[in-house]
Amino acid sequence: MKKITLFFLFVVFVLGLQTSFGQSTPDKDRAAFIGNTKLLEKKPFDSNAPAAREWNFKWLTDTKDVTINVCKGTMDLIPKKKNKFQSELFLQFTFGMGVYSLQNPDKKDDEVAATVAGLESALRTYEVMVAENKKAQNDAMDALVAKRAANELTTYVQANTCKKDDK
Repeated sequence: MKKITLFFLFVVFVLGLQTSFGQSTPDKDRAAFIGNTKLLEKKPFDSNAPAAREWNFKWLTDTKDVTINVCKGTMDLIPKKKNKFQSELFLQFTFGMGVYSLQNPDKKDDEVAATVAGLESALRTYEVMVAENKKAQNDAMDALVAKRAANELTTYVQANTCKKDDK
């Protein structure tokens, strides 16, 4: 009887391991994308950040799990002028949009909400960048931080993103 109980426990243990390690690749990739995005918000200058950005960009462009809408108006939300880290912030912006879309599949058509979420991700990243490197300071990004503090990001996004003729 003892042998049967031990065998049963062993089988349950092995099946449990298979379930936890047997997560499908798409699920793992989504989790990696979300994890990388959160990591990049907190540690944008980490030695692994370039590889994380590259992986996230490739996954976002290759996946059919999420679609983000980027037009001229959306691209202009992250200022280019005197913005030393514009490309990193723009990528973070798109990653934040992707995370929002993955985590809110019922709101997949709400482009304003996804854009606001992406902008908030970029602003969190920007604030860490400035804290670690004063050369990251940018007046236009500071203005966006102020808009966020005043609860004006949604209105700003609605006024400055994709119009029907931009798409």
